[in-house]
Amino acid sequence: MKKLILLLCVLGNVCVAKDFAHNRTFSFGVYARTGAPMGAGLEFSFPLIKGEIVEWRNFISIEGFGLKLIDSKYDSAALLFNEKMVLSYLAGSNVVSAMGVTYFRPYLFISGGYALTGGKYSNFGEAPYYIEVNGGIGHEFISQNGHTFFFEFGGGSMFYSQALLNQRQTKQAITKVLLGYRKYF
Repeated sequence: MKKLILLLCVLGNVCVAKDFAHNRTFSFGVYARTGAPMGAGLEFSFPLIKGEIVEWRNFISIEGFGLKLIDSKYDSAALLFNEKMVLSYLAGSNVVSAMGVTYFRPYLFISGGYALTGGKYSNFGEAPYYIEVNGGIGHEFISQNGHTFFFEFGGGSMFYSQALLNQRQTKQAITKVLLGYRKYF
């Protein structure tokens, strides 16, 4: 009996999720970035593979953030151009639909980006350049009309194209947490 109830719940969620998946193709979003570097960004996405429930999306984003380095006199600002691949599963939400959250979407992502930096000892757009590679998980809470709140948690590595003065390392591990809003249209 428990297995039958579980099967009916899963099938019910899948059938409800199909309604949202058919008529929403692109998304535009804004987010705040927290972690080692902090800032904000804009993103645009489109599906690469779009199924009834499973989807593979490509996100292209631009974000600005501050970099806190080993010595504070070398702190920098960065403008990051980023691409992210997301593999997600869309499901209906019968439990919290009364609050306006009709669907939810857990996902895995990998991303990479290239940034121009500038600070006290370097002009914006000159060396050193910043490169970032990340991976992690995320979750979207989606309303019936395509408004979403999302969060992501991941980690990876950042690299500088050259060492800064009095700084021997050109790479380090980072954590990345995004909190934001997306609109699907």
